[in-house]
Amino acid sequence: MSVLVIRSHKRFAVRRPVSLREEGGGKRGGLMIELCGEGCRISGVDSLHYTIDQQITLDFGDEQRIGRVRWAHDGFVGLKFASALRPAEFGKLLEASRMAPERRYGT
Repeated sequence: MSVLVIRSHKRFAVRRPVSLREEGGGKRGGLMIELCGEGCRISGVDSLHYTIDQQITLDFGDEQRIGRVRWAHDGFVGLKFASALRPAEFGKLLEASRMAPERRYGT
């Protein structure tokens, strides 16, 4: 039996190392693996450390976005951005998140 999931925003596969900074100053690394205009999914994190509605600053290296934890389990965290990305912002972030690290950081 298959389950139909209707999503409000299309998600795009990406692969970009990120840092998640908590209000208290703690910082943890992860890998952003999905991106949409409203938020993203991060893998490789200790999901037990995060709670629903916890505020997080997502650091991409060249910019930051504030968001809240929507869900966390099995080493993944889903974040919803405090404000949706504008189309131009989304396109730029998507392109940068899909390119090879050596091109992304100019090394």
